[in-house]
Amino acid sequence: MSIYLRKATIEDAKDLLSWRNDPTTRENSFTKGEIDLETHMKWLQSKLLNEDHCLMLILMEDDLKLGHVRVDITNHIGEVSYMISPVFRGNGYGKKILQFMEKKLPMGVKTLVGFTVKENIASGKCFLANDYTEFAAGGVKCFIKELRK
Repeated sequence: MSIYLRKATIEDAKDLLSWRNDPTTRENSFTKGEIDLETHMKWLQSKLLNEDHCLMLILMEDDLKLGHVRVDITNHIGEVSYMISPVFRGNGYGKKILQFMEKKLPMGVKTLVGFTVKENIASGKCFLANDYTEFAAGGVKCFIKELRK
């Protein structure tokens, strides 16, 4: 069995939307409501077309889609957002997707930052396991990792 990251494509749209609209994902998101297909497609197309500032990857095991990670890049800072398919949660893929993502980053990214709602303990553990530093402010947790100076 081979676990790897590949670039996301428009063909991943339905899986990404299904994962995003999963009740547990919504509970752990800043935006709690369901996303409709039209809104999702516009958002995904804009992200995929913005390769200079957005890295979108799918975590695969052989032919199975396990999860998704996105890094929005601005001024050498990459804001990380990820989700694991509801079917594969609890198997350590959150830690792996963050590890693998770092190897795919452009060299210009010097710092990574991730935000979670305070109730999202599982994602917090994944960031901490990958050597991010945690900061809390109200209902938000911020995780920061300096890659290079």
